[in-house]
Amino acid sequence: MIHLKRFHLDVHIHFLTILYILIALIGNHLRWYLSALTIVCFHESCHLLMAYYFHFDLQKVEILPFGAYLSIHDFYFHPISHELCVVLAGPCSHFLMYYVIICFFKGSYQNDLLLINSLVFFFNLLPIYPMDGHRMICLLLQATIDLKNAMYLSLKISVFCFVILSVSYLQLNTLLIISYLFIQQFEFMKFISFYLRTYYSQIPSLYEREKMKVHYDLSYRRGYRNYYFINSQIYDEESVMFLLLKTVKK
Repeated sequence: MIHLKRFHLDVHIHFLTILYILIALIGNHLRWYLSALTIVCFHESCHLLMAYYFHFDLQKVEILPFGAYLSIHDFYFHPISHELCVVLAGPCSHFLMYYVIICFFKGSYQNDLLLINSLVFFFNLLPIYPMDGHRMICLLLQATIDLKNAMYLSLKISVFCFVILSVSYLQLNTLLIISYLFIQQFEFMKFISFYLRTYYSQIPSLYEREKMKVHYDLSYRRGYRNYYFINSQIYDEESVMFLLLKTVKK
């Protein structure tokens, strides 16, 4: 209940969104635009509510002209299972939205809403940062391979898919979205180094992990208590923390 009381404080509307609403009103597309924006906002609200449930440190939800973005300070620092629940809450919201549309809307408007709901659903599953599809892939990689390798591999997948999307769908009406995603690829590249330095430096204060993993190099697995066999001796992760930090590009 405390989280719900401050729900409106976490939501911010970008000034360009107001501009787009005015443009849609002038162009007689307001109902279509607000319908799409409502579906996107419901999608993002489900992310937000799940993040509240698992006590993430939330920054804000920003309503952008073509979507919404949930900013979480401590994402990638909680258990991976909790983070997957937060990510999956968005795509799962479209099944509930589908039921609502079928039950409460009729005719051509129902068809329009179903189309919009499907487009938002599939677009968010693209493995391009910062879409939900990318976050799911990144988390699954982190659960199976070295943390640093997982982050950079997810970046490569994101850039590769972005290039395919750009070549296939670059048009005047998609230019804003393509431009936004282009900038986000560079933002994610910069974020990786910052995140790895922050994560490695917080190893002593991370949540308790029951599973153990022994490494023979400076790999690191999220969700595990990591140990290192170096020079015929076993070291815990706190002992090699500074060595891990040195592997991160500045």
